[in-house]
Amino acid sequence: MGVFSIGVIGGADGPTAVFVSGPVDGWLWLTAAFIVVAIAVVTTVLLVRKARKKGKK
Repeated sequence: MGVFSIGVIGGADGPTAVFVSGPVDGWLWLTAAFIVVAIAVVTTVLLVRKARKKGKK
């Protein structure tokens, strides 16, 4: 298996980009997809909780 690199660029006020360099196999895509979905789920849960707390005040 070759060497690869993953870079994530982003900030609080802008979009996030994920860059992958090097040879890519099926497991890398599966892992990357899992990480992206996990981040999306955690972000959604945190935003929903924040909105509920704001609505109760």
